[in-house]
Amino acid sequence: MTHGGEEEPRTGLARAADSRPLTARGLLDAVGGPLGIVESVLPPLVFVVYYQVVAIAQAPAPVERPALIPIVAAPIVLSALFAAYRLVRRQRPGGAISGAVLVAVSAVLVLVTGDANTNFLPGFFINGAYGLAFLVSVLIRRPLVGVVTGLLTSDAGWGRDPRRRRAASWLSLLWVALFAVRLAVELPLFLAGDRVVELGIARIVLGLPLYSIVLVVTVLVVQALRRRSDGGDGTAEA
Repeated sequence: MTHGGEEEPRTGLARAADSRPLTARGLLDAVGGPLGIVESVLPPLVFVVYYQVVAIAQAPAPVERPALIPIVAAPIVLSALFAAYRLVRRQRPGGAISGAVLVAVSAVLVLVTGDANTNFLPGFFINGAYGLAFLVSVLIRRPLVGVVTGLLTSDAGWGRDPRRRRAASWLSLLWVALFAVRLAVELPLFLAGDRVVELGIARIVLGLPLYSIVLVVTVLVVQALRRRSDGGDGTAEA
């Protein structure tokens, strides 16, 4: 619920289960609204900029562990403030809290290893896990796009419709491609070592912007197929 008592708009893949047309405002809501965008972009941006400033100031010496403490602390403070703001506003804080936890885990890795590159390590596992989940769902013929939207709309018929099942499979593979592209670009940078700025830029560019494109395609295709199905059998799916 929002601060005013209104139901919050669906975000992420759940937006595909919404029958309302996807407007520019709808897309903004689907990615978490203006605050969600700031939550996604600002902490990694602050980390990269702060690291670069320190690296330039200390050049040619490397950035040592003591100097990394404020660099990793800044994103943690920002993420915690975002989560606290959502709690105060009585908004769903799940995304902000999970983001803060991820930032904290990344910070611990950086401080333990003394290597700023490890800030991006958890993201590799997350993208790999999501990509594998979507891929396996297609291989076992239960594509996640169909499963998730079917559950949210109480629509068990999508799996019996070859056209909708095929579309759900291709859309799920599109999500696989999203996570694969991230790994294909970022992993070589990580393995090359000392590519903090490049990794940060790649993480931001391949984060929300690419996610938004895949989300729009998913929502538009799922909604179009649901409308066609409703028109074909004369019933509205709950």
